[in-house]
Amino acid sequence: MALGFLSEGRTMAGYQYLKGNPRPHRFIVKRKGHRTLTKAFVIKDDGERWAREQERSIDLTGIPIGIDKLADTPVEAIVDRYLNEITPTKTNESETYTLERFKVFAKGKSLASFAREDAYAYRAKRLRDTWRGPQGNWKTAKPIKASTVKREMVVLHHVFETAREQWGYDNLTNPFAGKVNRIKGSKRQRSRRLEEGELERLIEACKKCLGLNRTYIPLAIYLTVETGMRLDEIFNLTWEDLDVVNRRIEIRKSKTDHVSEYDGRTIVMSVRAMLHASRLPHQLKAIHGEFSVQPSDAVFPMTKDAFEQAFDDVLTRAKITADKRGERLQFRDLRREANSRFDQMLTVAECELMLGHKGNGTNAIYRTAALKLIQDKLDEYHLGKTLAQVEAEREPLTFEGQLVWVTNSPEGRVISFPAIDASNEIKTKRKANAAE
Repeated sequence: MALGFLSEGRTMAGYQYLKGNPRPHRFIVKRKGHRTLTKAFVIKDDGERWAREQERSIDLTGIPIGIDKLADTPVEAIVDRYLNEITPTKTNESETYTLERFKVFAKGKSLASFAREDAYAYRAKRLRDTWRGPQGNWKTAKPIKASTVKREMVVLHHVFETAREQWGYDNLTNPFAGKVNRIKGSKRQRSRRLEEGELERLIEACKKCLGLNRTYIPLAIYLTVETGMRLDEIFNLTWEDLDVVNRRIEIRKSKTDHVSEYDGRTIVMSVRAMLHASRLPHQLKAIHGEFSVQPSDAVFPMTKDAFEQAFDDVLTRAKITADKRGERLQFRDLRREANSRFDQMLTVAECELMLGHKGNGTNAIYRTAALKLIQDKLDEYHLGKTLAQVEAEREPLTFEGQLVWVTNSPEGRVISFPAIDASNEIKTKRKANAAE
């Protein structure tokens, strides 16, 4: 024994260094009347922590910490429970792939046998892995980025912490805690945003999309650039979430809902987003004849894969290439563009309200007042005046090179697209009237 330490004079934890052994740090916990516990570790700190936990459990309960329970519970069990109970509260689809991939690696291991060195081994494996794209093409395989592996380690850390704090595995050692989450190069963040003229090129390229993608794709672009919505939030939208009269968008499911006391959030609908959203039902009717949308219908009736493919085609037609850092434009970069624009005209609290950042503690009264202020600021940024002033002055708006008339009355807001069909107006009734 190279080292011994006492706990309240009753339990002795012994230590041996086994030179040449893959797990050279062996700890032995002894107490009269209890069986001797022995375990070897690659990292000495892990062993000392384990010994202290055993001593504490014996002091509190008279038995070592759930050795049998941990030994009888496969790692897959807590991962499956996490997938069933926690993952559905989030909107990040990639988390499911992360956890299913980890289950394959951890197959056959119990919570007692999965140690810190296993976490390091999995991290090393992921850093060696390559991503072959959605088609699985080896010719386009790229190394997994350190930042991606870092995010995966954070998810796995949360799985074990959830098991410790919520599911009764009180003394389970989290193998993904500490330095395993520190990965060189993982703090490098994307900085890609729209460069001068790229938004105009994107919208121009959208005109060559097939069918209604000519409207769906630019609508999604403007929703993100001008409101900061995430792609998942856009695809969760239904028509009842779009209030054209009051120019509000109700986001019912958001990425940060599981860490916030609020279920979704309400944001301002920009003028351009309002025009695109208002034109879409009109175009659907023009194409399909007698056509109507129900309040519960999805605004974007397509799969995310189909949308992302269409957006990639738009990028190709717009001839938008990588920037100086070698970063190719992705749809999520448009949200960063929105953030950059908001920084120029909104306060920090107003930015958080629009973007739905974690920890937004603003109360309902403040949010209601702030949305009106945000709406006026966005109008002045894009129009030089508020939309209410435009309506009062009966001035037309220029929308994609065409004149659009927007008027507001007690019956609702009327948006006319003369270039499409002068006789057909898109009308949105006030909710109060609809309720009657």
